[in-house]
Amino acid sequence: MGKFSISTTIDRPRHEVWQTLADLGSIEVWNPGVVKSYWTSDHREGLGAARHCDLKPFGTLEERATAWDHGERLTIDIHEHTKMPFDRAEADFVLSDEGGGTRVDLHYSYHMKYGPIGRLVDRFAVRKQLIKGLGGLLKGLK
Repeated sequence: MGKFSISTTIDRPRHEVWQTLADLGSIEVWNPGVVKSYWTSDHREGLGAARHCDLKPFGTLEERATAWDHGERLTIDIHEHTKMPFDRAEADFVLSDEGGGTRVDLHYSYHMKYGPIGRLVDRFAVRKQLIKGLGGLLKGLK
């Protein structure tokens, strides 16, 4: 299983960052890697809240919240997708106060397809692309 963590500090109060992050259906507004997103669940908050994302330049994700600690933590399970080299993935966002702003720690884990070949491709390409893409996501939160 691949995993990594990246962090950023945002010059906004934690409740504002949470409000942006927790509005699952509007990720296309602030994440440059998402061209279209919409809710796929009836409820808009809490465990099981879900969205669909169309990615740039291609691919789709079906995601749902598996942890929802208001203002502090949001865990997203990527349970279905197209054109991704992994079987499953999970993004765990942890928010904390830092100075007058908010620190966002993103812990990402994923399981590659294709066994040993997938792990090799991950080592030389996929991991770097994921870090780059998720770094763009964190910049978009600013």
